[in-house]
Amino acid sequence: MRTSGSVLAGAAAAAAVAMALAASPQVPPALSELAAKAGVKGPFASWCSGEFRSGRPGAFAVAVGSARKGGRYVVVESDGKTYELSSYAGGAELACYTPAEAKHLDAVIAESETIHGKVAPSWSTTVVCGFVEDTQAVCWQYSPEIRHVVKVGGWVT
Repeated sequence: MRTSGSVLAGAAAAAAVAMALAASPQVPPALSELAAKAGVKGPFASWCSGEFRSGRPGAFAVAVGSARKGGRYVVVESDGKTYELSSYAGGAELACYTPAEAKHLDAVIAESETIHGKVAPSWSTTVVCGFVEDTQAVCWQYSPEIRHVVKVGGWVT
C-alpha cells in the first residue's frame, strides 16, 4: 500500500495520513484467493490486512467498488466468512490498526481542535476504520460476544 491524500496541519495531518491509505495497483494473491472463496467480487479500491477474529490471522478489510464513486466496505476472513461494514459515498479510504495504534489515533483525535470523535477498541484484535462520507470516518471491531463486527468509534474532520 502507499500513502496518499493531502497534507493537513497539526493533529489533522496525523489522522489524515493514518486514514489516507490507498490501494496499490496489484491486489495481493492472498486477498484474490479469499475473495474468490467468499464470493466477493471487485474491483477493490482499497484494502488492509489484519486479525479481525482472535486466532484467525490473514483476513482483509476491502473497499469493494470505485475509489471515487462509492461502494461498500467488507471484511473477508481467512475461512471465507464475510462481514459487511458499511457503504461509502465518496472515495475509498480504509485502514487497519492494532488496538494500540487505535488508542494512539484516539489520543491524536482528542488533542485535535479540528477533528472530533473517539476510537475505543474493546478487544485485542484489529480495528478497521473507513471514511463513509468525505469527512466522516467510522471504526469497527469484531465482537466475540455477539460474533459480529460492531462500531467502536469514528471521527469527523
